[in-house]
Amino acid sequence: MKDALERIFQLAPVTGLVLAYSGGLDSHVLLHLVAQFKVRHPTIPVRAIHIHHQIQAISAEWVEHCQQQCQILNIPLIIKTLNLALDAGESVEALAREARYQAFSQVLQSNEALLTAHHQDDQAETLLLNLLRGSGVEGLAAMPEIRPLGQGYLIRPLLQYSRAELEQYASTYQLDYINDPSNSDTRFNRNLLRHQVFPLLEQRWPAAKVLLARAAQYQQEAVALNQQLLDSYLPQVLGSKPSTLSVRALLKYSTLIQKALLRHWLKIQGFTVPEAKRLDSILSHVLRAKEEASPLVHWSGCEVRRYRDDLYALKSLSTLGTELRWDGLSPIVFNEYLVMPVMVEKYLASKANLTFIIRSRRGGERFWHGKQRLDLKTYWQTKGVPPWERERRPLIYLDSELILVPDVEFASSFT
Repeated sequence: MKDALERIFQLAPVTGLVLAYSGGLDSHVLLHLVAQFKVRHPTIPVRAIHIHHQIQAISAEWVEHCQQQCQILNIPLIIKTLNLALDAGESVEALAREARYQAFSQVLQSNEALLTAHHQDDQAETLLLNLLRGSGVEGLAAMPEIRPLGQGYLIRPLLQYSRAELEQYASTYQLDYINDPSNSDTRFNRNLLRHQVFPLLEQRWPAAKVLLARAAQYQQEAVALNQQLLDSYLPQVLGSKPSTLSVRALLKYSTLIQKALLRHWLKIQGFTVPEAKRLDSILSHVLRAKEEASPLVHWSGCEVRRYRDDLYALKSLSTLGTELRWDGLSPIVFNEYLVMPVMVEKYLASKANLTFIIRSRRGGERFWHGKQRLDLKTYWQTKGVPPWERERRPLIYLDSELILVPDVEFASSFT
């Protein structure tokens, strides 16, 4: 088992190791392996991180235990304390997991690897849980051995080892680890599988966990192949604007390929893939809408819209701002757009202490463009500005005169 960490450096150009250390059996075995690795490779930076969830009263004692064990093994330890606010109906497991990985991501430096102690039993449980949730092929791929995280990687070096092997290792080295009482609480789905379902399965199929973990590996290979194929398709369906897809190009393919390309496109842009019902709505209500229509399908954190032949995936838009006063001296965000002083510097050069008004479109606006006085709606149509952007883009006024229709970009804090 001690060789498990050596192959990490075959997976990615890792410059340092950060162990996710809870103090339980699995992570303590990995801590012990990391300590041995540190002796063999003293030039590679190694540290651990413990997440203090504050969910159980005893968790403060776990922090002390983790500090003591890391001190014994001479491994620096970072303590991250979470303050979880659980909304009604929200899963404490899901909320804690999301907060935990956010903390991990913030700690990782460039090309560092976060090591977690997930093992073969965890992999089998994850596959079965995802199967019962009705997950697709990616869900059935369960946990990959490596994936990007923050500036570095998340690596699971113990996936090929069973919990029984970890228990044997801990017994051999007489490791002092924490027994979390919540791990026996069968109200949690994973614990129910672990303590009731898998023992029954293994009575009939003794190698059930090994076989399920192997099935997850096959699904991971299928996912990798699928992504390669979709990468080859994607350039053929790109739209005329950055990060958009061409509706006409998409419609040349079968429904099956359309769905696969949409999922792939959304993931590339960092959005959560929608449930099947909303994906079907994109196909039926957005792709097949009339070109002059403004269809919209939205879900948590994402909106898919169409303008002319281009399909857009956008972050959910904030409440529309209508008007604000601006001195023109410092950058300002209006709706999601960044307005810069350079846009009005010629006006400030001729007169100091000016007050500009920034407002949204109200309809019927006209402005001077060179020696021409243009209708704003027609101008934006000519420029190919989508309708939802027209309503949100800043217009700059001085003394009730529309003086500037700036070419603006989304503010960096909103993209």
